[in-house]
Amino acid sequence: MTNKELITELSERLGWTQIKVSEVLAETIEQMNTKLAENASITIPNFGVFQTRKKSERISVNPQTQQRFLVPPKISVNFKPSTILKEKYK
Repeated sequence: MTNKELITELSERLGWTQIKVSEVLAETIEQMNTKLAENASITIPNFGVFQTRKKSERISVNPQTQQRFLVPPKISVNFKPSTILKEKYK
C-alpha cells in the first residue's frame, strides 16, 4: 500500500478530506520520528512496539581485498508486533 492509497482509504472511512488526512498522517509520522530519535519506545495497542537499538561498532573485512575496517556504531529502529497481530496473520 502506498502513501496515496493509505490517505485515500482513510479519507473514505473517516469522511475527512484527503488534505486533512494527509496533514494528520504527516504529523503522526513526525511525532514518531521525534520520539524514536530521543530513544523512546512507541507502543501502539493491538499493533506492536517500535523501539531503537544501538548496534555497537565492529570490525569488518572486505572479502576481495581482505582489508579490515571499522564500522561505526549506529542506531536502528526495530518493530515487534503484538501477539494479536501475530495470531491474526499466522
